[in-house]
Amino acid sequence: MKVIIQKPDLDTCLTALIMGVSRNDVVCVENNGASPEDIADSSVICIESGGSGLVSLNNFDHHDPDKYFPPACQQAYEHRNIKDEMLGRLVRYVCIVDDRPNEHPPIQFPSLSSIFSGMLLYEKEPLEQLFSGIDMLKTVLANGIDPFESVPDLEIWHQYKEKKQKNLYELEKILSQAEFFETDNGTKSAYLESSAIGGIGSLYAQNCGVVIIYSPSFGNPPIRKFTIASQNKNVSILLDELKKFEEGWGGRETIIGSPRSGTMLDKTKVLSLVKKLL
Repeated sequence: MKVIIQKPDLDTCLTALIMGVSRNDVVCVENNGASPEDIADSSVICIESGGSGLVSLNNFDHHDPDKYFPPACQQAYEHRNIKDEMLGRLVRYVCIVDDRPNEHPPIQFPSLSSIFSGMLLYEKEPLEQLFSGIDMLKTVLANGIDPFESVPDLEIWHQYKEKKQKNLYELEKILSQAEFFETDNGTKSAYLESSAIGGIGSLYAQNCGVVIIYSPSFGNPPIRKFTIASQNKNVSILLDELKKFEEGWGGRETIIGSPRSGTMLDKTKVLSLVKKLL
């Protein structure tokens, strides 16, 4: 079976688990998404790689800025007509983490999402991240772990927990360097240069309505990346303007990002658009 992904986040990994993806499959990491031919081929499973709304063709994506679709894992769960209480609860949790982070309930460290983030920091190769993520979610289901509670201290996850704790420490130091400003509409906003995970949520906690995170060395191989997110504004309205300068910007109403191949835009241009349009 051929499978195409863009990046192994929590939604992608749970979708892959639901669709039965294994190490025996041919999994391709395509930074720019699946080709039109693969999207039209129902024998190819495309996860978060384009084809939003084409579930009948085994495309599971929700990054269409013009129309809302639920996270990929919910699409796959409903497409396969699965009736499993534990898996359904895990799907609901991942949907909140991926699509509605403001609704994420307070969970004492470590939460499942924090352990998953630690795994992404620990594992460097996308395919290993994907299958480690699938294995983690299988462990959750096999052990009856409630994703809405603090996860148990499992030895197999110790290295992920340690990586996440180090990341949180680094983030705490970096947050003091955040630049706060107001948009032309008076929305408190922040810009932060950071390679640590979690900056958006931390700045939301400081009552920022719009957050811009710039990573000068994101991923492997490293690229320049901007992420723009908001708790209460439709940041996808920026996409048309950003695409005038470079193609590849994408996302949805609450969060958008620069091209997966990296951005050539500078801080001044991005901030000026955010201040003017949001």
